[in-house]
Amino acid sequence: MQDQHNSHQSNSGGVGIFILFIVILLLIAGAAGMFYGFLKQEKPKDLADTTVESFDLMEESKIAHRIVDDVLLAKRENWQLRDTERREHKDIQDTTGADIIWTDREVAVGVPVTTDLEGAARWVKEHLRDTDVKLIAEKESEWHDMDAYKLMLGIAVKSGKDSERKFLTDTIYFFHHGNLTNRDMDIPREPEPKDGRKGDPEEEKQQ
Repeated sequence: MQDQHNSHQSNSGGVGIFILFIVILLLIAGAAGMFYGFLKQEKPKDLADTTVESFDLMEESKIAHRIVDDVLLAKRENWQLRDTERREHKDIQDTTGADIIWTDREVAVGVPVTTDLEGAARWVKEHLRDTDVKLIAEKESEWHDMDAYKLMLGIAVKSGKDSERKFLTDTIYFFHHGNLTNRDMDIPREPEPKDGRKGDPEEEKQQ
């Protein structure tokens, strides 16, 4: 009778140890899976990676849009913003043949007639300096037959050991909006350039 009791306890103990062993293995496997997923998620994209067939930069594009919006909305009392167009782009990486998908958009920004268009673009660039949004190009332009200044912004993605590729995500057109009256006190008028372009007449009268 005593032997049967001891045998029962031994069997129960063995089952308990086996269950505990299985639980420990499951916990280790789960932790390893989470760690692998974390590493996979944190690993930066590299367009030169030949093991990747498609690079999805949609989330990076959306983050860039939000960063630009946050900067522009800081001027909502002075400027009028209009998100005019948003498109999905698809390209092929030359070296690997992988697909690359991202989005870009156009934003029209009306500023007061007393605000220098290039000065407005400069203000935006300064406030994007410590972000991941990169300057791609800028130049004088037109928007709906009006003089404008175009700022082209985007994201940079690693492409090999010491290089990167930039993707255009935001094209901003700054133009003068006659109905806006709040002056931009923190955007100084630049001195008249040597090419003969004149500054704002109203501004010159006050100087």
